[in-house]
Amino acid sequence: MSPTATTTYPPQNPDLQKMLATIEDLPSIPETLMEILKVLDDPHSGAMDLAEVVRLDAPLMSKVLRLANSPYYCQRGNLADINRCISVLGYRTVRQVAICVTVATTVVSAVSQSKGRMDYRELWRHSVVTGAVAKYLAGMVAYPDPEEVFSAGLLHDMGKFVLELHSPQQYDKVIARRQETGRCLCVEEEEAFGFNHAQVGSTFGQSWRFPTLLTKAFGQHHDPVTGDPDTPEAQVVALVALADYLANTLVPPRSDLGFDPKLVDSVALHRNANLTVRQVEENLDQIREAVNLASAYLDLR
Repeated sequence: MSPTATTTYPPQNPDLQKMLATIEDLPSIPETLMEILKVLDDPHSGAMDLAEVVRLDAPLMSKVLRLANSPYYCQRGNLADINRCISVLGYRTVRQVAICVTVATTVVSAVSQSKGRMDYRELWRHSVVTGAVAKYLAGMVAYPDPEEVFSAGLLHDMGKFVLELHSPQQYDKVIARRQETGRCLCVEEEEAFGFNHAQVGSTFGQSWRFPTLLTKAFGQHHDPVTGDPDTPEAQVVALVALADYLANTLVPPRSDLGFDPKLVDSVALHRNANLTVRQVEENLDQIREAVNLASAYLDLR
């Protein structure tokens, strides 16, 4: 990342809050997601509480069951109800799947109806690839909750979706200008809007009451790499940052999403994630297989 770009800012940036408030088409936090996050916050809640929330939202339950029965999660494909899903896949997995599905279907659906030129389908494809790679990397470093890292990777570029809703024509010009100048996308966004997509994503996550771990991944995945991550949040940020780079280089987007590998210190990204370039290269076949299996997330209609 260019040293002139930054994604650090006060937690309640008034300019970003104002921008979010002026987007007429930005959906409010879905009621189901609010209930899921309440379950997440309540130390006394558990699998039965989550099952009850999901069961009351028939479209969500249908999508969760479809994903749960995909090869990415279950080879047998015989999970017929949400209780069975939780029993076989685990509470944490189903919880993260439900969060991802709810956010993705709400935000991506809103962007699909905007009048912009951004290839939102390709951006979502990149998001899925990043999530799959991040989850695999989490397993390599024995992170205790790989599904948590998958969610952070899958949703890391929410800020781009929000900017597309905010100013679709202007955002198209920003991406085009990045091609002309060769500068990083965050710098171009900051000059055009006063903030970049990582900052927007973090503020959006706060407004939707996401856990801090997710909002930090949204907001810091382009921050300069410094030192060893010493907290779970820092670990997840490091894994998502590396996964974002690998997703752009192993499975290059089919349209311009604003990424330039020449502006990235890949060795530092690997080091910060507690991995070596060689370790990742030795697992490329397995990483690609994980990406292929995660394609079940590409169509959440």
